[in-house]
Parts: sequence; C-alpha cells; structure tokens
Amino acid sequence: MPQAVVHAVGVPMCNPVNCIRRMKGKLSHPIGLEMPMMLGIALLSQILPATAVRAADWPSWGGQASRNMACETEKGLPDWYSPGAKKGASKNDLSTTKNIKWVAKLNNNTFCSPMVSQGRVFIGTAGGSAADARILCFDEQTGKELGTFVCGPSKTKIDNFGVCSTPTVEGDRLYFVAPFPEVMCIDLKSWLNPSAETSAGDSARHILWRYNMAKSMQIMQDHVASCSVLVHGDFVYACTGNGRFKNLGNPFYPLTPSLIAINKHTGQLVARDDEQIGEQLWRGQWSSPSLANVNGKPQILFATGNGICYAFEPVDPAAEVVPDRWVTTTLRGPIVHYIDVKGKDTGGLSPAEYAKKFMVIPATVKPALPLEFRYSIDMPVTTAVDSLPTAKLPDVPILKKIWSFDCIPPEYRNAAFYAHGTEGDGKKHPCDIIATPVCDRNRVYVAIGGDPVHGSRNCKGCLVCIDATQTGDVTRSGKVWSYDELNASLSTVAVTDGLVFAIDEASVIHCLNADTGLKYWTYALKDDEGQINSALLVADGKVFVGNTILAADKTLKVISTIENCSHGSSVPCVANGVLFIVMGKSLWAVSDKGDKKP
Repeated sequence: MPQAVVHAVGVPMCNPVNCIRRMKGKLSHPIGLEMPMMLGIALLSQILPATAVRAADWPSWGGQASRNMACETEKGLPDWYSPGAKKGASKNDLSTTKNIKWVAKLNNNTFCSPMVSQGRVFIGTAGGSAADARILCFDEQTGKELGTFVCGPSKTKIDNFGVCSTPTVEGDRLYFVAPFPEVMCIDLKSWLNPSAETSAGDSARHILWRYNMAKSMQIMQDHVASCSVLVHGDFVYACTGNGRFKNLGNPFYPLTPSLIAINKHTGQLVARDDEQIGEQLWRGQWSSPSLANVNGKPQILFATGNGICYAFEPVDPAAEVVPDRWVTTTLRGPIVHYIDVKGKDTGGLSPAEYAKKFMVIPATVKPALPLEFRYSIDMPVTTAVDSLPTAKLPDVPILKKIWSFDCIPPEYRNAAFYAHGTEGDGKKHPCDIIATPVCDRNRVYVAIGGDPVHGSRNCKGCLVCIDATQTGDVTRSGKVWSYDELNASLSTVAVTDGLVFAIDEASVIHCLNADTGLKYWTYALKDDEGQINSALLVADGKVFVGNTILAADKTLKVISTIENCSHGSSVPCVANGVLFIVMGKSLWAVSDKGDKKP
C-alpha cells in the first residue's frame, strides 16, 4: 500500500463478471517498437538463461531488500513525457504520446506496484470480483501480455482491491501475499511456459506451495492483505495483516503473531514473533518487512500497527522446527482499554488520569492484568478487562528482537485515536505505521500515518531517524532526529546522496537532510485529486511523484509537470532505462525516445 491503505482513495466497487476470459496472447498497445528490434529481442531471450537476473532489474517492492525508494544506477530517464492528448472523458489518444514506449491495459483497481525481472513486468490488480484478484505479466520490451494468474476464491470476506502485494521474483519463483491472506509461491516456468496452452482459470496448478495464514492462525484482516514479502536467505518474511477493527461486533485476536518466516523452498512455517503486538494495535497492519545491513550484520525491520518499529535477527537455519505442533499462549499484559471521548473535553488529563477521575472501570470490576488507557473517537473492538486472553499458536522458534523504537511521540499518544472518524483536525494523534522502514548507513527512516478516511489525512505525522546499532528499547537513546512538520504519511521514503524524500497524505513532498533532519524544502502537488499516498521514487537525479518530476537536490527545482495523467497509490519502478508507472487503468512504460518538451 503501499500500497497498503487502499480504502483511502475512494475506490468504486466493480460489478462481478460472469466468467474469466482467456488472457494468453492478449496484446496491449505497443507503441513505436519496430519489427527488427522485436526480432532481435526474441532471439536474445532464447540465448540468455531463463533465471538470469540483470543488475538493472527491479525484482521486488522497492527494487531492493532495503526497500529504499531510490535507485542510484539508472541513467538517461526522460525529464518529461506525455500520455497523449485527452480523447473523451477517461481515455488518451495513444498516437499523440511522447517518450512512451508502450501502454498495457489493467483492470479497474490497481494499488500494487510494478516490478521487473528477467525481461518481464509483473503487477497485481483486481478482477471483476474479490475472487478474481490477479497478477498480470507483460513483456518488458513490448508490453505484450504474457500471462494472468488468478488467486481464486476466498473463504474470508475481503474488499475488492485486487492483489496489493508487490511480488518478489527470485530465480524461477514468484512470491506474494494473496488478499485472503495466503503467502503463495508460483512456478514461473510452469505459468509462463510459451509452449503450454494455459488460461487464467487454471492458475492453481502453477502454485508450488501456499501458506494459509488465516487457517493456521486466527486473523482479523481489515480491508485486504497487502504485505510485500521479504525474501532473505532461505526464508520468506511476511506480515500476517492481523488487526483491530473499528466495529465492536467484529472478532479480535490480540495474540496472533504479526511477523512470520516461511521456508521459501517448502512453504513450512519456521518462525514467528512473540511480541503480542495485536493487543497494542491501533487498527490495522499493512507495512512490509525490510532488510537492514548494520555494521555488516543483517536485521529484519518491521514497522507495525502499534506505531513501533522493530528489528529482529534473521531466522537461524539450524533451529529445529517440528511441523504441526501447537502451544497455548496467554496475554502477558497490559490490557489496552479505550475511552470514548467523542465530543468530550478531557481537560488536559492523560488517559490514565481521566480513567481514575471518572471511574472508567467500576470498582466492582477486577482487571485480569494491568491496564493501559487510551483515548478514542468512537470505539474500536477491545479486550475485556476482566478476562485473560489465550490462543493456540504454532510452536515454532521465536524471532529474536534486537531493538524496538516507539515512533509515536508521547504527546501524540495522549491524544484521541480516530477509530471511525472521517475528518482530522490538523492536530497530533496516535496512528499506525503503514510505511515500510528503510535502512541507509546504519540508520532507519520511517514515518507514521494511518488510514486517511479515519482522520489521519488531516492530522500531523512524524518522520523519525533511528540509530540501528543499539539494542533493547531505543526509543530515547536511538533517536537521531525526528521531524513533525509533515502530515501523517503512508510513504516509504527515498534516501540518496545525504537527502531524504517523503510525501505525506496532504500530497506535500518534503526534502530533508538525512543526517540532521533539517528541512531543505517542501512542495505541494497540484491536481492529484488527493490520490497520492505512497507514490514516490528517486532515480537519475529526479524525483518522480504523481504528475510532477522534481530535481533530487537540496534546492527545489520543478523539472516538469505532466498533463492528462491520473495517478493513484501505485509506486512507480525503474528498470533498464525505463520508468514503469500506473496511470488511470493502464501501465505505462516511459523511456527517453528523444521527444522534447513542447
């Protein structure tokens, strides 16, 4: 969401379709690619090994395990392009495009980001119904559609946002999280075999393994699963998406793990966290794990719905794992108890002071564990104070925590959380973390921000820089700097050349000094229809965001403003001299064809 908070952009629901169309061989709209070049590409594809990964590919969310939305190797990207003149209310005249290599039609809802591997472009999108969530594959050079993988029916109720998990390709395998939620591993050789007659309807036979998180562990999933998995070593790390819903009538599972690790070869669960993050959640979890290299040692970074950024040790390959063994876990505490202060004056009291003064918990009720009080505007589902929650969980090794950092400042936490509100008030409020943490030079950067339709869009955010070399609770000792002059943000930042670039929910871009947090400049995007929540990429000395191209410099410079384009929450990617970006209901390949600005 990153692609994550898909509900935020006001997506219309699609009408169900009667059948799944055969997708193999379907052409998109190739533009300006001459036949000799196409033949040369075809011959080259026969020579190169199928599993070869080119250095300039973008094979996962963020292009790299660090998730840094900055590419320092790409050069020669255009500083201007045009998707063509308007042709009716929602279409462009493709014959008038400039610096566009090809265009491929997508479906109505696309919140996933494109990724590029081995001459192919993959992107998740929606079908006619929630059961038709799918991944499309296109030829990198021509835009021809090579295949469609349909996730299939879900046993749990989900919104029709399609596949929001940006896939990861490693060798001949593609890993992603289906929206149900299931972690899946797809055999690319089987799925994209040009000699085999395939259709979208037989997608299941290409699945090497699948891990059903909802079946193995009780999960309350809000909207849709959107985690983009991290593949490191022999293991796949994924966020379960367990959350706390806004409606009191929904189930709540405070002990379900939030981060799990799966053997990438077999699909067996091999490790999980035991931080009991579920009880501490504000609402949902849509962030993705990332990899940090701290003084030469790997750390698995994970930002959660309780506003805390964690670092874990990678899975120990030698740890013993016994399949299908279970253990009963009990909440260690505290129990989080919300106080609905909608329309009330708290008088400057902290939640704990307010609870004591107004006897929020009657004297006749004996809490089972110590309590943590929080303010809320409307009430989310919560744990009963007089009971002791228990759960049966997989008995696998526990991920070892290296450090944790509370990214929500104390003054934010003492304010009310918008559990079911639609309008923020421009002030500081607690919220979840939806952005993915990024590590650069032993420092981790992450911003806080929740669902924009639940009060987050119009409220203050905070971007923190954390020293990743320490251990334990480093909320105080590990803070290098913090920056609160931005609204709440869903953005995964780009860090390059000593600069940090972030975009907030008010569609304002911030350029900061990576070492000090000093603000160099801000720039408010125009005509984005409030849809830019996470789409920011830095490459070739340029910041590509929405309909604007800026200079990636400490001095603000607007290079171009692109007309006749409509962007959403899909983050662009760049590979082999081409920018791949979702505009409207199409995927566009942008490259320098020598077309000059008018």
